[in-house]
Amino acid sequence: MPLRREYFFLAALLGSGVLLHAQAGGADQFTVPVTYYTLPNGLRVVLSVDHTAPTVVTAIYYRIGFRIEPRDRTGFAHLFEHMMFQGSQNLGKMQFIRLVQQNGGILNGSTRFDFTNYFEVLPANKLETALWAEADRMKGLAITDENLTNQKGVVENEVKVNVLNQPYGGFPWLWMPQYANTNWYNSHNFYGELKDIEAAKLDEVLKFFKTYYAPNNAALVIVGDFEPEEAKGFVEKYFGPIPKSEVPPVPDLTEPRQEKEIKAEQKDPLANRPALAFAYHMPARNTPEYYAMGLLDQIARAGRR
Repeated sequence: MPLRREYFFLAALLGSGVLLHAQAGGADQFTVPVTYYTLPNGLRVVLSVDHTAPTVVTAIYYRIGFRIEPRDRTGFAHLFEHMMFQGSQNLGKMQFIRLVQQNGGILNGSTRFDFTNYFEVLPANKLETALWAEADRMKGLAITDENLTNQKGVVENEVKVNVLNQPYGGFPWLWMPQYANTNWYNSHNFYGELKDIEAAKLDEVLKFFKTYYAPNNAALVIVGDFEPEEAKGFVEKYFGPIPKSEVPPVPDLTEPRQEKEIKAEQKDPLANRPALAFAYHMPARNTPEYYAMGLLDQIARAGRR
């Protein structure tokens, strides 16, 4: 599924302050300034300026997530979230993390259904540093047998500790999607089958990186205290020379219409009392029903508060 504008808007909104401009008639209007453009190599860029605080957020979204990873290689999307911190052409193992932290910043990454994202929050004068570092690992990640073996072990242990050995740990990732959906892309084990992770070969991992971690499969978001023209210059300087890749078409993610209620039961040997979970199929994105469902979801979460 392509990255939609609501992802970009959300990233900009989370990283920026509230901007209120007085309009004629005394009404206040909420405004977030957002600029979109695309480099010749296909990298989509989103800029949102906010001079409230002398900080800047750099975030990059790759259009590869749990749902659209290749068959028989489940867990590759999540594995790469870890591999991206193992070094690149000019930064050694874990140096990306140290570079950000030693400059007073914070960082993180996550694997989602349709994308994998990475972000850094740094003092405003370190925007160029962040862009250089992100471009360095986009154009040349350190994919070696040593790094792959190490991170396969890390991912396997994470799955065992955080999911398999936790009461109800499989609810959101291992059980509900499988029971609620019939399309394999929506219903497979999103953390990855341990046998698939263990079987990952270096050439497969290299191919995965060259295919999906390319500028024409990514969106770069810059939010905070910066000058747009200067930021555009940095983006062109560091990301412009990176070649695009041949990205396969996004698989069909549609689900057949559900005509009746589905019930399932899962035994959890680690749980000492039962739990209930309910899942509902969402309407098509960007329809009135989609936004109404989102509002109902928030109301249901809030309870009687």
